[in-house]
Amino acid sequence: MAEDHLLFRQGLTTLLKEYEEINVLFDASNGIELLDELKKSKPDVILLDIEMPIMNGKEALLKIKEKYPAIKVIMISSYYDDAYITEYLLLGAVGFLPKHCDIEKVIDAIFAVYEQGFYFDNNISKSLLAKLMKSKAVNPTLPNQILSNREIEILKLTCLEKTSKEISEELFISQRTVEWHRKQIMIKTKAKNVVGLVMYAIKNKIIS
Repeated sequence: MAEDHLLFRQGLTTLLKEYEEINVLFDASNGIELLDELKKSKPDVILLDIEMPIMNGKEALLKIKEKYPAIKVIMISSYYDDAYITEYLLLGAVGFLPKHCDIEKVIDAIFAVYEQGFYFDNNISKSLLAKLMKSKAVNPTLPNQILSNREIEILKLTCLEKTSKEISEELFISQRTVEWHRKQIMIKTKAKNVVGLVMYAIKNKIIS
């Protein structure tokens, strides 16, 4: 976790450590400290504050996506509106949390990102997706033919927030196969995250 306010950082770290399923590897007060820590250990999920000194959350996110694309980043901020959420999802974040949310929501987000690759709440709405789709940063529409029938099946289930385990059980294939197909879908659609996949699916009328 990277957050410049010591009291908030220590408090959240203490609460997270109460959950046996979560292993807090380190905390940092700014983006530079975070990148230094990442040279020593690679977490699955990072909670990243936007407003930090020396190197802010936006700069840190871009560095993380460049150097450690497998790490999933959840942004946390006092500013929680469509403009901020849209910007950071397009930059590669897979979730966005307000600082005033309770610990249960943070835990839900961490597990959702770890298991599904993304976290949506009610604020990531259809109207917000519409704004994302209109953004110049969205990749152009690509023909459905670039995806196999199996990949389209998995894409549809992913858009329904199904986990790899749930998809594997529904399609009678292994979780490893699901993950392999998901990787191929990301490559073919040039999507940075699941938000990009949802936008691709909507634009190509794979889902409504």
